[in-house]
Amino acid sequence: MKRAIAAILGVVACALSSAALAQPYPNKPVKIVVPFSPGTAADIAARQLGQRLAEAWGQGVVIENQGGAGGNIGAGAVAKAAPDGYTLIMLGINHVINPSLYKEVPYDIPRDFRPIARIAVAPLAIIAHPSFPANTIPELVAYAKANPKQVLYGSGGNGSVTHLSLELLKSKTGIEMTHVPYKGIAQMMTDILGNQIPLGSPAAASAIQQVKAGKLKALAITSAKRSSMFPDVPTVAEAGIAGYDVSAWNGLLAPAKTPEEIVNKIHADVVKITRSPEFIEAMQKQTLDVDVLGPAEFRTFLAAELEKWSTLVRDSGAKLD
Repeated sequence: MKRAIAAILGVVACALSSAALAQPYPNKPVKIVVPFSPGTAADIAARQLGQRLAEAWGQGVVIENQGGAGGNIGAGAVAKAAPDGYTLIMLGINHVINPSLYKEVPYDIPRDFRPIARIAVAPLAIIAHPSFPANTIPELVAYAKANPKQVLYGSGGNGSVTHLSLELLKSKTGIEMTHVPYKGIAQMMTDILGNQIPLGSPAAASAIQQVKAGKLKALAITSAKRSSMFPDVPTVAEAGIAGYDVSAWNGLLAPAKTPEEIVNKIHADVVKITRSPEFIEAMQKQTLDVDVLGPAEFRTFLAAELEKWSTLVRDSGAKLD
């Protein structure tokens, strides 16, 4: 009798397990880890997307901030999470720069993650004090070549994207300028506004009000496409620097062994959301431009970003403060 009962219970357990597996994804709340603090671009993108995914799925989508170590802590946690589609991550540009700056990081993007979609980009702007003699990138290059090492440019810290943005310009044009690292963007912006240093490359959103007020001028936008915030300002590439592209992007990924059918389901739903004018407008109000890449394109993009920034960090000698 005991054996019969055990056998029956086993059959029931298998049936329940099979039924659970057969339920369409998702059948419980999904967590999106943001490896940065609230209010950052990654956090904004995750919350705007998560809210709409929850409506589409009829399941909760929880945004969990796990900041620290430039985004490394949260990324390391998701790299080890169960690959079942219920733990996702919103990665950012830090994650392709960090492997070249830190002695070791607790994740490997190609090995540990499966790309779902790049969601948005937040371009930087190359800005200057109004008294600076150059008004365009060609004029900046010509002035820097005529005055090697005399042009000072600020950044939010060694190895930050605000530093590497201008290091990339130096690399592609052969100009020599002098880097002045700050412990954050706020003090750098204060010093440019006060003409203590003439030049910097902050997030475009950080400079838009001062540019509109005439307190700063925008020489160029760093992304491959023009920014919705500065539609009349050309990109660095448009100014003649071929292949120049720097964007503080954010994208959704899953642990590496997440089943393809789940990744495809999430991607399809994300695409529907990101194509809606309402979502695009909501993101633009938060100074983010929607620019979606699918899984294969995103994987290729990540590989190119890892290569680009590792080369630049090595060649520039950038080190963490």
